[in-house]
Amino acid sequence: MNVFFKTLTGFTCWTALLLAAGLFAGCSSMDKPASASFASVIVINQTPEKIRQAVTAVFQDNGYQMLPQSDETMAFQREATRREQIDYAGFAGAQAGEQVAIRVRVNIRPKNPSAFWVEGKAYAVCNPGQPVFENTTALFNFQSKPYQKLMEQVAQKAALSTPTP
Repeated sequence: MNVFFKTLTGFTCWTALLLAAGLFAGCSSMDKPASASFASVIVINQTPEKIRQAVTAVFQDNGYQMLPQSDETMAFQREATRREQIDYAGFAGAQAGEQVAIRVRVNIRPKNPSAFWVEGKAYAVCNPGQPVFENTTALFNFQSKPYQKLMEQVAQKAALSTPTP
């Protein structure tokens, strides 16, 4: 019985230690607004127009086509890879040729007078362009790495353009 209590005490201590580490470590996105939790960067000393130009250039350089939008949001779309097609249309849908596109919506919002949040959120779109049958699924945050890299490229490209006074 003594061994049981030693094991239980050891397990409890390790569990408490891991829980405390998780609570006190925090999250790397705690300083970001909720809308920026997928992929985002801060661009400083640039106008929204120059940031838009950088966003457009980066996404087009990476195989995305710009989609027309009625508001300030920017949207880009590319054809899904075979794996993405199977993931979102299913094996039968992929075999039947169901189209899947990856769509990224980008917002530029002021953070302070000299900085802007550039936020992106990605979606898998089955049957794109078919209003009745189009089905949009938001990608999970753990799938954000390639889109965060695109946002970082936007920040780099914007930083290389002529800064605003």
